Amino acid sequence: MVKTLECDVEKISELIKNYIPTAEMEMNVAAELSFILPKEYTHRFSELFAEIEKRQEELGIIGFGVSMTTMDEVFFKGSMNSDINDSDSPLGTSTWILYAQQFRAMLIKRAVFSWRNWKLLLLQLLALLGLMYLMMRGISFSTAREPARVMDLEQYRETIVPFSISGDPDLTQNLTKNLEIMLKAKKQELHEVQGDVQGYLLKNKKCIYSCIIAFSLTVTRDKKEFTFWFNNEAYHSPSLSLSVLDNIIFMSLSGSDATITVSNKPQPQRVTENKYEETSTLILQIVFNLLFGMSIFTSGFSLMTVTERVSKAKHIQFVSGVYTFNFWLSALLWDLIIHFVACALLLLVFLITDVDILLEKYHFLDTMLILMLFGWSAIPFIYLLSFWYNTSTGAYIKIFVFNHCLGFMSIIVDAVVNIIPDISTSTKDFILNSLLLLPLYNLGLSIYKYYNIQEMKKLCTSSEYVSDTKFCREILGISVYSMSQSSIGRHVIAMAATGAAYLFLIFLLELTSWNLQAFVYRCVLFGIYKIFSKARLSRELSAESEDEDVQNEREAILQHPQESLNSTVLIKELVKIYFKVPPILAVRNISVTIQKEECFGLLGLNGAGKTTTFQILTGEEVATSGDVFIEGYSITENIRKVRSKIGYCPQFDALLDFMTPREILTMYARVWGLPENSIRPYVDNLLEMLYLQPQAEKFIYTLSGGSKRRLSTAVAIMGKSSVVFLDEPSTGMDPLARRMLWNTVIRTRESGKVIIITSHSMEECEALCTRLAIMVQGKFVCLGSPQHLKNKFGNVYIMNVKFKTDTGDDVIKDFEGFIAQVFPGSELKQENQGILNYYIPSKDNSWGKVFGILEKAKEEYNLEDYSISQITLEQVFLTFANVDNPESDHAKAKAVP
Repeated sequence: MVKTLECDVEKISELIKNYIPTAEMEMNVAAELSFILPKEYTHRFSELFAEIEKRQEELGIIGFGVSMTTMDEVFFKGSMNSDINDSDSPLGTSTWILYAQQFRAMLIKRAVFSWRNWKLLLLQLLALLGLMYLMMRGISFSTAREPARVMDLEQYRETIVPFSISGDPDLTQNLTKNLEIMLKAKKQELHEVQGDVQGYLLKNKKCIYSCIIAFSLTVTRDKKEFTFWFNNEAYHSPSLSLSVLDNIIFMSLSGSDATITVSNKPQPQRVTENKYEETSTLILQIVFNLLFGMSIFTSGFSLMTVTERVSKAKHIQFVSGVYTFNFWLSALLWDLIIHFVACALLLLVFLITDVDILLEKYHFLDTMLILMLFGWSAIPFIYLLSFWYNTSTGAYIKIFVFNHCLGFMSIIVDAVVNIIPDISTSTKDFILNSLLLLPLYNLGLSIYKYYNIQEMKKLCTSSEYVSDTKFCREILGISVYSMSQSSIGRHVIAMAATGAAYLFLIFLLELTSWNLQAFVYRCVLFGIYKIFSKARLSRELSAESEDEDVQNEREAILQHPQESLNSTVLIKELVKIYFKVPPILAVRNISVTIQKEECFGLLGLNGAGKTTTFQILTGEEVATSGDVFIEGYSITENIRKVRSKIGYCPQFDALLDFMTPREILTMYARVWGLPENSIRPYVDNLLEMLYLQPQAEKFIYTLSGGSKRRLSTAVAIMGKSSVVFLDEPSTGMDPLARRMLWNTVIRTRESGKVIIITSHSMEECEALCTRLAIMVQGKFVCLGSPQHLKNKFGNVYIMNVKFKTDTGDDVIKDFEGFIAQVFPGSELKQENQGILNYYIPSKDNSWGKVFGILEKAKEEYNLEDYSISQITLEQVFLTFANVDNPESDHAKAKAVP
C-alpha cells in the first residue's frame, strides 16, 4: 500500500485482520505499508479489497496492489533455520584513541601484506644484498701495507739453476759445493753447463718456465767475473739473483752454515691528492653498485600503494573514516622498518666484503644514519611517483628504471659540473642545489664523500705512510658533516628536508585535490562550457517534460531549502558533464530528498547515469553543478565530514585480496573505532549475518564473486555511518545468500540508516526499496514507492488460472468467452495444459471486483486454483527502457512523459 502522512496504520491492520485473522504486517516504512495474506483466505479477498477501496480515503491510502510469493522467497524460507540478531556497534571512542586505533589497523594491514608476500620481499632483499656482494667481492678495499717478501727461490717451487764455472779448480770446487748445499736445501735443481750458459738458456725450451736464474763464473789471473741471468717474467728474479750470489760468496768466506736473508719491502706510499683520486675511483664502484641495488629495493614500496588505489580499497578506507595522516604515516613507518632491516643486512655485506672504512671506529653509525635518511627521503618520493601509474607491476618497473637512470645521471652531472672550468658559480650552485632534491643523488654523494674523507684521514694518521703535510692538514681539518662541497652535511640535511617535503606534498595532494578538482570542474570548465553551449545546456537540463512526481520533488526542495536540509540525504539539481570531445552529459539536473530509515533505489539501463551518480555521492567524482548534502554537510565543501557519514559497497569489489574476511572486517572495525574487546564478537556477528563464517579464514582472492559481494556489503554497513551506498550488492549470489543479504540490509535500514542502492534485479528493488527512481539518459523519469509506480504505470492485472485435470476443452472455451465478456479488453497471453495466463485491464476493474468474479467462477468452471497480481516492477522498468512489455500502447504513452 502507498499511504499518506495521515494514514492510520492501526486501523488498516485491524480492518485486514477482521477479514483475515492470520494476516501479518511485513513492512511499514515511509509511504510504504505491506501485509502478508495467507493463500487459504483467497475467498475473502474480494470482500477485503472492496472494503479497502470503499474506505481508501478515510484510511489514508493512496493506492494498493497485490503480488504473489516468488520461488526465491520459498527457497529462502525453506533454507533459513534460525534468526540472527544484529548487535549494536559500541562506538564512542575519543579522537586520540580512534587515531591510535586506526594507525594500528593501517600498520597491521601493511605488515600482513609483507607477510603474505614474503617471497616478493625476499626477492627484493636478495636483489639488493646479493648484487652488492657479487659486485664487491672482487674489489679490494683494504688499506693495509704489503708485508716484506723474502727473496728466496722457494716461492717459485722447484726450479732449475744452470751454472758454469771455469778457471781456478779450487775455487770452482768450493763454489760448486756451497751452491749445492744452498740450493738443495731449497729443493732446487742445480745443472752444470759445459760452455756458454746464455746459449744453453736460449736453446733449452724447458728453461723458459723452469729457469728463474742462472750464472757463470770466469776466473782469470787479474779478475773473477760473475755473470747472472734472470727470467724477466718473474718479478723478483733480479734481486733473487743477487741474493744467491751474496749467499755463495758469504758461505765461501765464512763457512757452509753462513747465510744472508734478503727481503723486499715496498717503500711507504705518499698521501697526496693523487692518492685521493685513486681512492675516489675505488669508492665509485661501491656507489654505482649501491644506487642500482637501492633502485631495485625501494621501487618495491610502490606496490601496495598502487594496488590499494587502483582497486579502490584506499577510497573505501577513506570513506570509512581513515585519516589521511594515519594512512600514509603507517605506510611510511612500516616501510622504514623494512628499510632498516635491509640496511642492517647491507652493513653485514660491507663487513664480509671488507669495506672497513664504513664500519670501523663507530663509522657504522654514520653509515646507518646515511642509509636511514635515504629511506626517509626515498620512500615518500616513491609514493609520489606511484600516483602516476595504474598497475602495480608497471609502477615497479617504471619507477625502478626512472630512479636508477636519474640517480646515475645525477652523479655524472655532478662530476661534469665540477670539472668544467668555464661554468659560472651561480649556474653551478643552481645545478648542484637542484640535484639535492633527488634521494639517490644524496645517497651516492654521501657515501662517496664519507668514504674518501675517512680513508684519507686514516692514511694521514698511519705510521706506514709518508704524509704530505699540507694535504693531510686540510684533510684532518675537515668535518664529515660540514656544509662544504667536499663533506656530506648538505646531503644529510637535504635528505632529511626532502623526506619531510615529499611527505607534505602527499598530504597536500590528498587534502586539497578534492577542492582543486571542484574548482577546475565547477568554475573553470563548466564556466567555459556555459559560455559556448548555453542554449544546448538549457535544452538538455530543461524540466518541461518531467514526470509529475519528479517535478513535485524538485519544487519542494527549491521552495523549502531549510526543511530539505534536515533530510538525511539531499541531492539538489545535480549535474555531471564529462568534458570530452564531444562533452558527455552523464547526470542531468536530478533532485531528491531521502529520509531516515528509507531505502532508495536507483534503476536504469547500463549508461543511464547510476554509477556516475553513486561516484558523486561517495566522493569519487566531483559534480559539475548542484550539490549533495549528507546530514546537512555539503559534499563539495566538506568532503571529509561527508565521508565519515557514509559506507560504500562499490560495483566492483574494492577488497584487499591478500587478507581474509575476518582480517578485513577487523581492520574496518578498528577504523570505525570499536573497542578492542568488542571487535571479535561484532565481526563474528557480521560474518554470520552474511553467511561468511565458512570462508572467514580464507584468502579473499579464493572467494567466489557472491562471497566477495557479501563481504563488500559487510564493510559498507559497518560502523556509525548514516548512509550506506550499495552498488549492485547481490550480483553473483544464490537465492539463499541474496535473501540473507536482503535481510541484513532491511535490518540496517531499520536501525536508522539510509540505504541507497542500485540493482539490475527488480525483485531486489521491490523487496528492499521504500522509494526508487528510474533513470534514463541521466534523468529521473519517475519517482516514488514501488507500489506507487506500479499503481501509476501498471494498467493491467496478471491473472493465472489452473483447471482441474478432469476439465473438458468445452469448459475451458466457455471460460475464455466468460472472461472476454466480463473483462472487455482482456488478452489471453498463454495457454498450456489447462493453465491460462491473462492480462486484464485495470481500468474500471477494482481488486474486489476481479477477485469476486473469479471466486464465483471457481466452481462453475471447475477451477483448481487462480491468482491475480499487479504488473511487476520489472515490467514498469521495461516500459521506460523502451523494451517490449505486456502493457498497452496507452500505458506506454502514460509511462513516458
